[in-house]
Amino acid sequence: MLFLFFLTLATVVGWSQNGRIQQLKNKLESLVVDAPGLSERADINVSNIALSDFLQLIANAHKVNLNIDPELNQIIIKNNFSNATVADILLFVCKEYDLTIDFTGNILSIRKYIPPSTPKKQRMIPISFDGGKNILSVDLQHDTLYVAFKQIMDKTGKNLVFAPGMENILLTSYIQNMPFDSALDKIAFANNLIVTKTRDNYYLFEKNDEGAEANVSGNKNSKNKQNRPTRRRRSNFFFEVNASNLLNVDFENTPISNIVYDIGHELKQNMFTSSPLNEAGSATVKANNISFDLLLNKVLENTDFTYKKTDSIYYFGKKDQISLRDAVVIPLMHRSIEVMSSSGRSGRQAGRNSFNSTPNLSRTSTINTNQQGFNNTNRQPINTNRSSAFSNRSNQLESLISILPDDVIKDLKVSVDIELNSFIVSGPSQNIQRFKEFIAYIDKPVPVLLIEVMILEVNKSATVETGISWGIGDKPTTTQGDIFPSTDLTLGANTVNRIIGGFNGFGSFNLGQVVPNFFAKLKALESNGDIKIRSAPKLSALNGHRANLSIGETTYYAVTQRDIIGSQNPQTSTITNFYPIDAELAINIKPLVSGDGHITLDINVIQSNFNGKKVAEEAPPGVNSREFNSIIRVKDQDLVILGGLEEKIKNDSGSGVPFLARIPIIKWFFSKRKREDTKKKLTILIKPTIIK
Repeated sequence: MLFLFFLTLATVVGWSQNGRIQQLKNKLESLVVDAPGLSERADINVSNIALSDFLQLIANAHKVNLNIDPELNQIIIKNNFSNATVADILLFVCKEYDLTIDFTGNILSIRKYIPPSTPKKQRMIPISFDGGKNILSVDLQHDTLYVAFKQIMDKTGKNLVFAPGMENILLTSYIQNMPFDSALDKIAFANNLIVTKTRDNYYLFEKNDEGAEANVSGNKNSKNKQNRPTRRRRSNFFFEVNASNLLNVDFENTPISNIVYDIGHELKQNMFTSSPLNEAGSATVKANNISFDLLLNKVLENTDFTYKKTDSIYYFGKKDQISLRDAVVIPLMHRSIEVMSSSGRSGRQAGRNSFNSTPNLSRTSTINTNQQGFNNTNRQPINTNRSSAFSNRSNQLESLISILPDDVIKDLKVSVDIELNSFIVSGPSQNIQRFKEFIAYIDKPVPVLLIEVMILEVNKSATVETGISWGIGDKPTTTQGDIFPSTDLTLGANTVNRIIGGFNGFGSFNLGQVVPNFFAKLKALESNGDIKIRSAPKLSALNGHRANLSIGETTYYAVTQRDIIGSQNPQTSTITNFYPIDAELAINIKPLVSGDGHITLDINVIQSNFNGKKVAEEAPPGVNSREFNSIIRVKDQDLVILGGLEEKIKNDSGSGVPFLARIPIIKWFFSKRKREDTKKKLTILIKPTIIK
């Protein structure tokens, strides 16, 4: 079969050659009339002479116009012609050395014969496509890109588009049973092209000019130098680097490994990978002006992978790898690392002793001085035992870490260094960075409040000197002066009216602004009067912590217990215990500052004093007590009045001659009686100020 093929091919070629020579012969014969030298006979014997020289010799000898192609100088002949016409010699040379003659009148141009190109039959490229599995097989062998793409599109129904000027690129690649996207990616790689898939399912092909330039440059610089292969990106993976090295990105379900490698290469970052990032998954991101570090934080946030940046080198790997873990010290700049508990009062209990239900019994006289606190409502003790405040510090104070969200400290080991007011954190670098950001967010100065208090007492009794002066001023007067801690105050009219209203009522309210046109001057006197300033303290406290003030007196009363032991020879055992009882002026205020600058005050006020009365000789001394609890909301530097704590004192006493002092009518001449009815109201002015 093969023999027949070559025999047929030789026959066709020979027939084609004879036909061409016959055409030349016919043209030469028709030219004999104009060039008679063609019919002249010649005897020539030559050896090792250039064909062009041989033809030039014949042309000169027989007066034939010949134009000889310079390329014929390379053909060396050795021939012997005897009694042969010039036309036959030219035909022999054309047949023997594959030449042809171009005729222009009686001028003959002899040159190399170029056979006409015959149109090739278009090759059917072997293509197999399984639409159900999206599997492609193709065998490309120097096929033009246009023809190859057309046949692939006809077979698969997919749309392939190429850049202008690429239609005649020859493609060579063999793909067997590969997914369609992967097959096109490998065809592009094998032919130095780049393919991207658009969101409307077009496949765009472009020349890989960058890769070609890199290869040329590499060949010039070093024969052994290897160039980084260009990574091809799909159209759903777009990013650009702006002038400030920030990124504009648009990814859709893009492998995280491509994001890290491609952008890192574009930014010329040094990277070290301890675990393949192919297992990190995919990410979808669309953002403008985002930094590379922030992008890495977001795409790796919910994966098992993390990164660490050290000396401009990015280390990538899994979170449990030692090379990706770090240990840092994070100091707090504006607040304490401990959540300090609000301190209670220091010992007094406003004249009450019910908490000492179990006395400390002893056969000798003892004094129970156990210090107790109080609660705003039921006065239960708060644990502020001073003897253990430093020895058991961990029980009294709570670290700030206890209020941090669980997801902030996830996968981290966090310790507290109280002396440096810092956190010591170890764990994955990315988690540490998130911890730092959250700490920086909450590390803000805690507001400090200055709470100025004035306690006024109004006595409904005879007045030696009132201490109040009224008048009309020359111009409007506003509330001014130094209330705290001095005792001089100039008030506007409405302010005074509201204070007086507070004397006659019970409750609390904000004084508000003062209306002008009147002034009043309040001055505390050391002597007795209707108005007396009992105290004008200043308290400072952190936001959310209590400020306490207690001024008072503690006295003791004795409780004697006698036991008779034995019956035949009884013995008496006597035990005396001393119990404390307090009289005091105590203020407990807890401020809370809201985001809009308003202040919520939790106020507890207790005022008590000994009245000098006892129900029995050995009974505890009598105590008059007044207590006030309130929660109010005010603005910064507003003045608040608390009023209505009333104390009544009645005294009916007399003296005179015995017996006569009891006889009606006569008793007025022989006795002296005194009746006293006194009412005291306690009013408290509070002014909170936020210290910036």
